[in-house]
Amino acid sequence: MSLVTSLQCITIATRSAQALESLFRQTLGWELLAEHRVDSVLEDQWGVATGSAGERACVLRSPGADRGMIRVVTGDERVRSRPMAARWAGIEMVVSRELDELHECLESAPTFHTLVPPSDWDWTQYGSNIHRAFIGTAAGGTHLAFTMALTQPQGRRFPEALSRVGHVFDVPLVTSHYRVCRRFYLQVLGMVPVLESSFSDHLWHRLWKLPAGSPVQLDIYKGRAAGTGLGGIELQGYSPALVDPEPAPRSHFDGGACMVTYTSDDIDAAYAAVRSAEGVHACSAPRAIAHAPYCGARMFTVQGPVGERLELVERGFAAL
Repeated sequence: MSLVTSLQCITIATRSAQALESLFRQTLGWELLAEHRVDSVLEDQWGVATGSAGERACVLRSPGADRGMIRVVTGDERVRSRPMAARWAGIEMVVSRELDELHECLESAPTFHTLVPPSDWDWTQYGSNIHRAFIGTAAGGTHLAFTMALTQPQGRRFPEALSRVGHVFDVPLVTSHYRVCRRFYLQVLGMVPVLESSFSDHLWHRLWKLPAGSPVQLDIYKGRAAGTGLGGIELQGYSPALVDPEPAPRSHFDGGACMVTYTSDDIDAAYAAVRSAEGVHACSAPRAIAHAPYCGARMFTVQGPVGERLELVERGFAAL
């Protein structure tokens, strides 16, 4: 049984927190769910040093969405020295309409830079769908992907947006230790595969400028929820030569996308599972946090097999 349910939030660290917040609110039409202080209690729970994440955080969401939010904190920028950034590499948002027009709008934003222009992606051979997407970077140096379905996958519905730019439905986890990560998310947390694929010559290689013939594993895992699982982890496995070598920091957040938050229906069972798992580090034990967006819910944080930071909370985020 899966110990996680929905993808609640992705935290992004940047020295330009205000610029990233402005991009989401003014250009993408997202709304502020909650502002909260970053105090020593919360930093202890996250497992980062006091003062390393700034004093203020804001939680933003696509209008009406109860999942797939982002939280912006103060931190470093993501530095990429190889084609693929280690650990959490970005976020993917569902778009309901006018994807090419959205790209044109973002192109005029000073903090957004296109990496992959609007293109059609065909994953039907793996049981998924054809979708149109583009990818860029913004403040924090993290990848922002925008995806609109052109067809539907086999046996399930592609995530749907309540507004033009909807919630985050997918978060890439990049690693050269694919099997170790797969074991943790499937066997320890009990997540369920939605898509499993491997290839060595694909559109993916041309888009990311990967050497021809280099093996890639790409899986999507969901929590215990209906449909696609209210947000998934996209595990991407590459050879070590293609992944940034920077080690996972223990005392502060990675730059850019730095922590993924999932809800859990049994926070104590989830904590017991990660505490007994080999090769992971529990940063904290379950503790109630009074202020929004936790509003009294208990949470804890763990660093996974490759140092990726994962926060588990017993219920969804909310405003006071």
